[in-house]
Formats: sequence, C-alpha cells, structure tokens
Amino acid sequence: KFIYYTIYDSIWISFIAIFCSIINIFFLGSDCMLSDYKETEPIIYKQLKNSKKNLSHAYLFNLNGNVYAMDMIMSFIKEILCHEHKSKEEYEKCALCKRIDDGNYTEIKRIYPDGLWIKKEQLDDLQEEFSTKSLESDKRIYIIYEAEKLNKAAANSLLKFLEEPLDGIIAILVTNNINQMLNTI
Repeated sequence: KFIYYTIYDSIWISFIAIFCSIINIFFLGSDCMLSDYKETEPIIYKQLKNSKKNLSHAYLFNLNGNVYAMDMIMSFIKEILCHEHKSKEEYEKCALCKRIDDGNYTEIKRIYPDGLWIKKEQLDDLQEEFSTKSLESDKRIYIIYEAEKLNKAAANSLLKFLEEPLDGIIAILVTNNINQMLNTI
C-alpha cells in the first residue's frame, strides 16, 4: 500500500495553507507536534493521524513549494518514532525528538540530490545501510527530498525497494512537482 498526499491542491488552498503555516511558526514555533496542525490543516492532520494507526511502508508528499509543509512532515515522523510525550511540555523536553530535529537520530536517513540528480549509488547506499539491524527503534525512515530529481536508474532502484518493503522501513518521498515524478513511482 502506498499513500499519496497532495499537501495543497489549489492556489486558494495554498494561500490559506501558507498563511496558516506562518501563523503556526509565529504562535507555535517550528517544533510543532502533529496535533498542533489539527485546527490549521484539519484534512491532512486527520489523514496522517489515521495512517499512524495502520502505517504504510511509503508516503509521497507533494509540497507545491510550501516550505512550511516540511514541519508537518517532520512532526508526523516524530509521531511515528516517539511515543514518550503526551503534552507539549513533554514534547519540548524529549531527547529523541531533539535528536530528530538536529539530524542526529540514526534511524532516519535523509537523501538530497547530488548535484542536479539523486543518483542510483545514493539509493544503493541506502539499501545497504537499511539491510542491517536497527540500533534504536523497530522503525527506520528514509526521506528523499526533491524526489522528482531521481534519475532513471535511481528511480528504478527505488521502485524495487518500494515493491519489496522490509518490515519496519518507511519511505517518505517529498516533491515540489508531482508532474516531474516518474509514473512508475
């Protein structure tokens, strides 16, 4: 099962979402819990909250250029990996969430374009790294930023990884233009 979310489907919704995201940053701070989006992004909040009950092995997020949407995606990732906090105060003190925010959590792998493209070698390294046993959690997450920049060889490598998912591995694909993604993905 593969879940696809278009974060904002139209220009009008994009305007409202950007406005609400800016309000989130000013009033909630950039370290938001997923529940902080319940009022400003109710549809996406509900979809992500419901999907947490029955996690998919892969998610595709189409940001349409909204830089604030990554905060919501990171909040979703923290919801998946950390079950320690029930309140905003516990969340703000959570060592695991701070490590995720700082990029120091070993069970999250981030992949960015190497030059103009995401290359097959980057995905080969990911598959090799994720073939070993997890050290800290029963779940491992890889995030591919600008997934529309997967070259054809990398996309085919990723497709095989997505078609034969290993237990506890979750893919988060992030794109700014779903129309530039290969149809097979």
